[in-house]
Amino acid sequence: MLLIVLTLLLAGWVPTYSSTHVPNARIPQANRTFTSTAVNDYLTTLAGRMKDRNLARLVTNTLPNTLDTTVASFDFGDTFIITGDINAMWLRDSCNQVLPYMRFIKQDPHLESMLQGLVMRMTRSVLLDSYANAFNFDSSEATEHMEDVRNPPMTNATFEGKYELDSLAAFLKLSRSVYAQSDTLFDDDEDYLLWLKAVDRVVETIMRQQMSTSEEEESREGAAYTFERLTSTSTDTLMQSGKGAPCARTNMSKCQFRPSDDATTFPFLVPANAMAVVELRETVNVIVSQIGRGKSGPNVERVYKLIDDLTLLAESIHQGIETFGKITHPLTGKVVFAYEVDGYGNFVFMDDANIPSLLSLPYLGYVDKNDPVYLNTREAVLSADTNPFFFQGRAGEGVGGPHAGYGMVWPMSIIVRALTTDDEAEIKDCLDTLVHSTAGTGFMHESFWKDDVKDFTRSWFAWANSLFGELIMSLVDSENEHLLFQ
Repeated sequence: MLLIVLTLLLAGWVPTYSSTHVPNARIPQANRTFTSTAVNDYLTTLAGRMKDRNLARLVTNTLPNTLDTTVASFDFGDTFIITGDINAMWLRDSCNQVLPYMRFIKQDPHLESMLQGLVMRMTRSVLLDSYANAFNFDSSEATEHMEDVRNPPMTNATFEGKYELDSLAAFLKLSRSVYAQSDTLFDDDEDYLLWLKAVDRVVETIMRQQMSTSEEEESREGAAYTFERLTSTSTDTLMQSGKGAPCARTNMSKCQFRPSDDATTFPFLVPANAMAVVELRETVNVIVSQIGRGKSGPNVERVYKLIDDLTLLAESIHQGIETFGKITHPLTGKVVFAYEVDGYGNFVFMDDANIPSLLSLPYLGYVDKNDPVYLNTREAVLSADTNPFFFQGRAGEGVGGPHAGYGMVWPMSIIVRALTTDDEAEIKDCLDTLVHSTAGTGFMHESFWKDDVKDFTRSWFAWANSLFGELIMSLVDSENEHLLFQ
């Protein structure tokens, strides 16, 4: 399977282009990296019921795209999933790429085994380097990012060493999502103990990053994480000799890079901290459930301490968000969630399309979509008057970010917009824009120019494809299913 993916990469595989409609662009069965009969059966039934044939073909192309093209390696107990056109595994991306498949686990033992293998691959990756965002298949060769100057030092197993809090939260989210559907995930005692060790490492890392700059300077060890890259792109490295902007203690945890892989302006990224709160709490439920199954490990006291640490850390970060992460917007006069803060009273209000984002807070499970502060935040995020990265043009409107450039709208943000509203007209507008944004390729892209969908980045971006599939599946299960069906 790794050979198939490398062949696709080397051949420069891109979807077939058409300017008039969404084509059937799913790659042939013989070239697919993984097959789930349950997913295929679901798609056949779903597409047959949909009234819009463009939408039907689009979900048929996108929902299985991760399975079709990115399962670079699968062996029992180990799965390596690449992000698409980059031959490396991001913790965040790979988690999000497979989330739509959770509901099929009980119907498909082959899929269940593959996803269990991904949990264990992530477990080992976190133990290898809890400050890395992306990993190589193995440690046989170094990547160009090995030239980065980072503390702790990287190894060849690490593709990139940017510390992003949501990467650790993604590991927890994948674990609890698979566990909720799989009765056999932690049947092997050694696997479970290794996973507990990785969870403990996550807690240790997040707690260490709660320290203020002055606390780090005064400690014997100094800053636990620093990162410097020789680059002409300012968002690819950190200021202050790799330490990032100074910060005071807020009880939130620092996140030196955003989920876009761009450097934060201020270290406390509110959406990433919100995601961490949710997943720390959910992880407690997994461990308690395991105890109920008679699995507490050889050191019962240590397991209960881990539960306490997870619980207290989640509450501590939540209080930090409540105290420092909400601000009164200077233009609207309304209380909103800030995007980033530093604990000194300084903040950045904006949003970035990548999840976790402010727009995605209900999707993450941190707040209800009707939460008053969220609604204020949403209003400001979806306005060019208050969000410098909300773009409107002839081709569509949506949130972008610094990563792909000014004026580039990310379909991911349009999907999240539809996922976080019950308004039928808004959802329909999002669906129309998303179909148009494919530019006839049959797939989601990373971004498109606000005035021309044919000017897009990344034709092979599996996360966006999975997220679109997730949107369609959520509509099927909602009161707005009539938007899809006859």
